[in-house]
Amino acid sequence: MDITLIRKAIALIAKGIVEKDRLLEEQPNRYPHSKKLQHGINMFLYASLEWGGVGDGIFEYADESKFLHKYARIPIDEWFDDWETEAYSQLDLENQPFHGYGAFAYYRKKTNRYTPSEDCAVFLETQEANIVEGTDEFALYEKIIRLSQAEYCLVRRFIIEHPIMTIDERRDILIQLADNTIAKEAINVAYEQFQDKGYRCPVCGWTMIEGSYGPVCHSEYCVESAPNLDDAAAVDGTSETIYRLKKGVMRYFAQPGKLELDIVAFCEKKKLGWELWPQKDTYDVEITFPDGTVWEIDAKAYRNPIALRSKIENDNGLPDGDYQRGYFVIPTDFVKGNRQYTTIVNRGLDALHQPNVRCITMHQLKENINRKVAECCEKN
Repeated sequence: MDITLIRKAIALIAKGIVEKDRLLEEQPNRYPHSKKLQHGINMFLYASLEWGGVGDGIFEYADESKFLHKYARIPIDEWFDDWETEAYSQLDLENQPFHGYGAFAYYRKKTNRYTPSEDCAVFLETQEANIVEGTDEFALYEKIIRLSQAEYCLVRRFIIEHPIMTIDERRDILIQLADNTIAKEAINVAYEQFQDKGYRCPVCGWTMIEGSYGPVCHSEYCVESAPNLDDAAAVDGTSETIYRLKKGVMRYFAQPGKLELDIVAFCEKKKLGWELWPQKDTYDVEITFPDGTVWEIDAKAYRNPIALRSKIENDNGLPDGDYQRGYFVIPTDFVKGNRQYTTIVNRGLDALHQPNVRCITMHQLKENINRKVAECCEKN
């Protein structure tokens, strides 16, 4: 047996948990059976039987509910606690992309429901074949990639800067795009009408509402980081027409884009040349210094360093080009509690033989830019 079977099993389990959640939303009174989840469970238990993982209890955990109760609520590395020591060395488990993820689901006792976690969503995002036709973010991508470079940047920046929009803002952008059917379709694909009461999330700017278990946003990290909501701006979709980004678009498209715009803002402050999304997102920001030196920047919002390393390896790093330095930039707070974050990612870059490309934090990028600007001033 090789590691491929285990990789496929965990990917199917993650997809199955998300599928169950979607099916339950569509039909609340019907049990949401997921074929993907059961297939993944069977594959994982087969591997567990091979390596002594569940022993005589293997048939018990073939039951979907019992499997979820035992495995889905704990970090992935704990799924292998009962496996033989030989498995770790032979399968190289500790260095597998899935190994560093937290629990894939939260159990909601009141509704007896397993809700996909942020780690589950991020894990799926890193899978090579994860972009499935029909998802909101893929439908949006299909639209904007057909636009001209200028139109692409206009629409993408608007979406990043408007997690929520009023009916007036919607009318204004559609008038601005009046002569471009595809661009207008992109806006319509990205947004949905918000018909609830809540708050503008103090962390990301999207909609935060009070759910059965407390505040809910597109990411549990917003809930963990949000201050007291008493001072947050109220959003009432029951009394006025309000639009918000669809959840997948907010999570995978707009939220990472905030870092890209922060980088541009810093470049403007330093009076540097910059270009957003050159060649329609081959990378995120191109910076040009007074001496003509070019840096290529790709902003990433992966909280899990193994996930980011896997994504970079799948993409073969930054594309070749006439640039002095390339950087994968992460938010500075991502390294809190994980000081090895950039080291883990940079090991993957070393394996790709891109010595002029590194993973750094936003704080480190600003320091590097300041040093380069000072160097340019000295030359003049």
